[in-house]
Amino acid sequence: MLPTLTYLQFHLVFSLPVVAALWYLAPRYDAVRRRRATAGIAILVAIAYLYTTPWISYMIRQGAWGYADGAVLVRALSIPLGEYLFFTIQTVVTAFALHLIGFDPTFREGDFDREPRIAGVAVGLAMVPIGLGLVLLDPSFLYLGGLIAWVGPVLALQWGVGGGYLVRTPRMWLAATLIPAAYFWIADRIAIGMGTWYLSPELTTGVAVLGLPIEEMLFFASAGVMTVNGLVLFEWVLDWNDRRGRAVAEPSPSGDGERDVPGPEPPADPDPDVVDD
Repeated sequence: MLPTLTYLQFHLVFSLPVVAALWYLAPRYDAVRRRRATAGIAILVAIAYLYTTPWISYMIRQGAWGYADGAVLVRALSIPLGEYLFFTIQTVVTAFALHLIGFDPTFREGDFDREPRIAGVAVGLAMVPIGLGLVLLDPSFLYLGGLIAWVGPVLALQWGVGGGYLVRTPRMWLAATLIPAAYFWIADRIAIGMGTWYLSPELTTGVAVLGLPIEEMLFFASAGVMTVNGLVLFEWVLDWNDRRGRAVAEPSPSGDGERDVPGPEPPADPDPDVVDD
């Protein structure tokens, strides 16, 4: 059996080298794109702390998972320091992977279409009662149901804003979600095997893939997709705002007034010959 690492030692071995490598490989943007990318990452890190801390604290206090004796040196709100570091590390690793894969934040006609936005909101909101229902159904669904309910509102918000953009760029955000998640799955499986942390058999389903609990797989995938969608939508909204500003500033072809400014609703009579890429 592998020796047990403390949480901070785990980061030294598995997390920080990856952050350093991705930092080195990060694409070199122009000044405007660099500022926007940096701002997006900083905002997502802040949101990760604000939104994740209460949920993680509750799960730890309920006993959904725990840590080996001596693996945790400092706690706040029942959360180990290493767990807080993970909030930043996973966000940054996922962000760098996204930018290495590359994405185009350009706003296009149809990105404000109602259908994908309504569908995304409906699915996200439905996840809340489904998750809470699982929690109430049986203690073994605490982690899984709590995770589903925690993710739902964020997905509803993201798809409500940019469902049209997300539905036309699935390969990008799926790749940027699953590639970092796959690395964290491997690292997480090793940490569980070493005993650095463990999951409660009473508060989890017991379903595992190659020894990795399904709840952990879904957590890293869920956190990844929320991060990726948040980053791409941040720059997409800025691009839409840029275009809106230019449309206001430019005179109409007749010179008699301002152009119409694109808004959050699709055109009343879209050109049937135009096909989104």
